[in-house]
Amino acid sequence: MRLLRRNRSRLSRDRTEGAEDGEVVRRAPAVAYDGDLYHLPDWAARRREERELGRAHAADGQIDTLTLQTGSVPRFHELEDERLEELARIEERTEQEIQRARAEFEGQKISLAESQRAFGEARKALEDSQRRVAELEQPSRRPGDGRPSSIAVSGSRWPVVRRWLPAALLLLLLLIVEVPILYQVILSWGDSVAMTALLAAGAALIMLVAPHMYGRAFRSWQEHGSPVKGRVLLIGAALVWLGLIAAVAVLRREALVRPLVVDGQEIGPTSDGVGQLPTMILLLALLIATALIAADLGRRMHNPNDRRLWELRAKRDAESRACAAAQAAYQRDASYAESIAQYLQGVERRRAGRVRQLDSGFDSLGTAYLGGVVEGLKDPEAASWAERIVHHRRTTRP
Repeated sequence: MRLLRRNRSRLSRDRTEGAEDGEVVRRAPAVAYDGDLYHLPDWAARRREERELGRAHAADGQIDTLTLQTGSVPRFHELEDERLEELARIEERTEQEIQRARAEFEGQKISLAESQRAFGEARKALEDSQRRVAELEQPSRRPGDGRPSSIAVSGSRWPVVRRWLPAALLLLLLLIVEVPILYQVILSWGDSVAMTALLAAGAALIMLVAPHMYGRAFRSWQEHGSPVKGRVLLIGAALVWLGLIAAVAVLRREALVRPLVVDGQEIGPTSDGVGQLPTMILLLALLIATALIAADLGRRMHNPNDRRLWELRAKRDAESRACAAAQAAYQRDASYAESIAQYLQGVERRRAGRVRQLDSGFDSLGTAYLGGVVEGLKDPEAASWAERIVHHRRTTRP
């Protein structure tokens, strides 16, 4: 009982705290324990049977008005014996109910302790996730501060589109510009115009996607850091990319200094009159600027803390549902244990109520029997004596 009172107070405190935190608190319905093994007879059916029996005894001559005058009705002795048997059955069944309820209560205490432990663990995990989400829900002010973007904090999709659509359009524009340039550079490659166009498109895609992915990796390094090996890889990738840019710049310079052929006649190179060094510097500057734009867009668009916030929110929501289910199970077990305790506390009251109902029920059976006898005898004097017998039974009842 002490365990039940302690859990009841703790359960009410948990409900109050959940309401204060703004959480959805599930109120489990009380599950009543039903351990009744004894059920009283169907008095309405028994009264009909006794009334029919009284009519039959009166018609057969087993009872008459003279017998009623003596005040001794043989059927009353049979009903009294039956009543005593029912009283003994009540005592036997009541004792069995007590034993079963106590065993059920002990088992329910174990279940209640387990559900209480599960609810405590689920609530602790939920509080930890809520704390981590609250700490992370601060928009980033600078790269490397470990904070998600303001878009991720808001959780809305439209700001994502509104913010990154221009960047995506810029990348697409750079890709569209790069394709014809590279097509002109590698004009002599491929067996057909289509093959040359595919090679140009693939090269342009690599020229933009690779810096973009490098910018994403660089942002991850800014946020989480990396070992020496990772920094060496980043530096090595940048140097390799610079080498590729230089190679592409050389190819473009060669395409510019190559004489143009129009209608079978050479009309001179595109860069006629321009020095090779200024042309090379211009081409390198354009290629490096394009790569830097793609890399910076990748760095700005990719914040690994956004995904971390999304995962933490998903984890918090899942733990919230688990906590609500654990709380419902805890409330259900506590309500069931409380109903068993109330059942045990009401044993004596239930036994006394059964005895009162049993006495009242058998008294009604005797009255119904006398009513049937009076109906069978059809004698006003018999009705008067039957009324006296009923009054005597009720006034002399212990």
